Amino acid sequence: MIASTETSADGPLFTVFTPTYNRRHTLERVFDSLRAQTLRDFEWLVVDDGSTDGTPELIADWAKTAGFPIRFFRQLHSGKHIAHNLAVREARGQFFAPIDSDDALLPNTLDTVARTWNEIPVSDRPGFCGIWGLCRDQNGANVGDCYPTSPLDAHLPEVNYVLRIRGEKWPVLRTDVLRKFSFPEIPRTPFIPEAMLWLEMGKTYKIRCVNEVLRVYHVHDDRTGTTLSDRAGLKDSAPGRLCYYVWLLNNNLKYFRHSPLPFLKAAVMLPIVAWLSERPLRGVFASVDKFPARVLICIALPLSVLLYGFERMSVLGHKGDATPYSSRWPGV
Repeated sequence: MIASTETSADGPLFTVFTPTYNRRHTLERVFDSLRAQTLRDFEWLVVDDGSTDGTPELIADWAKTAGFPIRFFRQLHSGKHIAHNLAVREARGQFFAPIDSDDALLPNTLDTVARTWNEIPVSDRPGFCGIWGLCRDQNGANVGDCYPTSPLDAHLPEVNYVLRIRGEKWPVLRTDVLRKFSFPEIPRTPFIPEAMLWLEMGKTYKIRCVNEVLRVYHVHDDRTGTTLSDRAGLKDSAPGRLCYYVWLLNNNLKYFRHSPLPFLKAAVMLPIVAWLSERPLRGVFASVDKFPARVLICIALPLSVLLYGFERMSVLGHKGDATPYSSRWPGV
């Protein structure tokens, strides 16, 4: 662990968390945006997922002159979800602000989050897990939908499925609430969809959503190297996606009438990722405990078989093709 300065006994207001894997050439965006913050009550917690590009030395140099605490941890190459669990355990801040290694914050981001949180009545705050804001790309265009009102206080499943708010958003969450939830640490997968954690949390806690841009989300960027925020290839990430699809069908199917597409997709993809994970479909099917979800999977099974067969033929027909699975399966 590297620390550039000491934190107070009570800890900082924010822990800004960055997971990284061979992204030395983009990490400066995060660092520069943190140096520009108008609110200085934060630490930067970086978890390196086994980089081989000199990331530790870079962070060590920055820690000498940053002007804010930098704490650095390394783990074996395990994936963003494992790095997240480590960071939540180690965080000293009251709020946990995740920012990817190829993105940035606006100069007033942390100030805006603190102000927005303080606008929630004190008596209501125990029922909220945090603040969610908008993202824009590096060219200034908003990424995703705006909320119908601002502020909007709601549970995340309602925002996703009833209001159908789509696109990238940026959460800042209470650290004490996050410690009640964690990603399953499934072996042999680098990726579990973050929605699993956020939606599980959203069943109990509300979020305050605001139409203020808080994060610069870089799209269509130079992807030389790898970032933990990149979608892993479908085969490599199949065990994590399988976990997510089973969880989704078991927990949120009541929202099917409001937003059927996510559940139809889960029903189609579940057998595919089970086969790619080398898991017997019968055992996976048994883990789906909702009868309507089982019916949905059975109805979708012919399409699942067709798509899986097409994928296998595509792979056999392109031996040596480095194209990741995710590029042949848009939206998964």
